[in-house]
Amino acid sequence: EQIQQDWASNPRWAGITRNYTAADVVRLRGTVHVEHSLARLGADKLWNALHATPFVNALGALTGNQAMQQVKAGLKAIYLSGWQVAADANLAGQMYPDQSLYPADSVPAVVKRINNTLLRADQ
Repeated sequence: EQIQQDWASNPRWAGITRNYTAADVVRLRGTVHVEHSLARLGADKLWNALHATPFVNALGALTGNQAMQQVKAGLKAIYLSGWQVAADANLAGQMYPDQSLYPADSVPAVVKRINNTLLRADQ
């Protein structure tokens, strides 16, 4: 019921056509609710920023220290580029072209390092 009400009243979902119901979504859920706090917080902040200003400046960060300096400089968003991971930060330790040839868990590993740095700086 809550999902259906949100779909009907929240402007975020205006114009979205679905070939399934809210009841279908609820039926497919598992019994354990997993909350990804950092992802939710970041997504909400980005969504709000995108709707409050005409644009959001962002720079690419490949390390936690770069991300931390960008936050200190006042940036509202940080970008992790796939080509950076392909060239210099993939878990295979190789340099690849920007064709997603590197191990699939490479980007999440870099994101985890960046998030860990930002969490540490927040303590």
